[in-house]
Amino acid sequence: MQLLPLLVTVFIDSLGFGLVFPIFSPLIINNEGGFLSGEVSLGMRGLLFGLLVAAYCVGQFFGGPILGTLSDRFGRKKVLAASMWLAFVSYLFGAAGIAIGSLSILFAVRLMAGVSAGSFSVCQSSISDISTKENKIKNFGLVGMSFWTGFVIGPFIGGKLAVFGFAFPFVISAVICLCNALLISFMFKESLQDKSEAKVQLFRGITQIRKAFSMPGLRGLFFVMFVFCLGWGFFTEFSPVFLMRKRGFGVEQIANFYAWVGFWIALSQGLLIRPILKWFAPHKLLRMGLVLMALMLPSLLFPSSDLFFFCLIPCIALAQALIFPTAATLVSNLGTKETQGEIMGIHNSVQWAAIAIPPLFSGGFVALYPHLPITVGSTCMFIAFFIFLKAYTPEQVKSEE
Repeated sequence: MQLLPLLVTVFIDSLGFGLVFPIFSPLIINNEGGFLSGEVSLGMRGLLFGLLVAAYCVGQFFGGPILGTLSDRFGRKKVLAASMWLAFVSYLFGAAGIAIGSLSILFAVRLMAGVSAGSFSVCQSSISDISTKENKIKNFGLVGMSFWTGFVIGPFIGGKLAVFGFAFPFVISAVICLCNALLISFMFKESLQDKSEAKVQLFRGITQIRKAFSMPGLRGLFFVMFVFCLGWGFFTEFSPVFLMRKRGFGVEQIANFYAWVGFWIALSQGLLIRPILKWFAPHKLLRMGLVLMALMLPSLLFPSSDLFFFCLIPCIALAQALIFPTAATLVSNLGTKETQGEIMGIHNSVQWAAIAIPPLFSGGFVALYPHLPITVGSTCMFIAFFIFLKAYTPEQVKSEE
């Protein structure tokens, strides 16, 4: 029962991230988008779309370390509940921003929703609190399944329920956040035994990025995940542009694409990789996942039929499922019990910093060259693989045994 509120929280975090892709891309990229006049160039539309996506990631980048530190100091339960209330408010304001056609309000609420989604690192810390070394990677796999289940439902809500108005999916998301806030308050038992006196700093995310790459035992892994998330973020954030420009997808087809991706990643992380976990050590799984992802992404450029295109997704999903839970397990195992909140907060910041970077400046380029999400993504996977070969030392391999 302890796992349920945590998994629901992760689900909501990912739902908020994926919700907007089928909604914002038509509103911003298409000429008939309700928020921009027809005089706005395609390059500028791409830039604004990227910045809107980045706002959530920036909020997550700053929110993750702050909430992680707060959870070490005041307990996981209070912080998780507060983050869900903040998410509830952000989605209500998001609905209002859509209703009145205010792009500035949407930027503000996406930033706020990102801060609330910093609870992901708190959930990972709680998972570490209640897990043994034997079942930790399995539990992190369940976290991954919850994340990508949310990524299934998010685009589904955004694409399918948008027929009732683009504001309606935000209202539904607000209701879900409210329910989980109550679930945490009444069903979740505090998992942290020994609280710390860590100080909260507004710009702790920036400090932690510097700290991440100066930690002897972890900086290699952090660097690998930073480069991987550059590529993965580029692919997931700008896929709607590729799908619209190269494959002629509309809102519902984009929703179907994200739902299909999310379904297979959730299935892979929750079920398909379980037998594989018994055969290979985490570092071998991470290595295999990076290679498979680097090889599979370019294959999406070639299918002429949508059926063949969608048939490639399960292989990409399996590769992704081999990366995130194993990386989280490796990072967690190299930290101490007293610093799990901080370590997982740093891990979270590294990933979201990388995911936030591409949309800050790449939207205009992707609008003009829609193949970039795939080619840049694949290149980053190859680079991350070679960094991992160099960075993961024999001593760290022995620590897994």
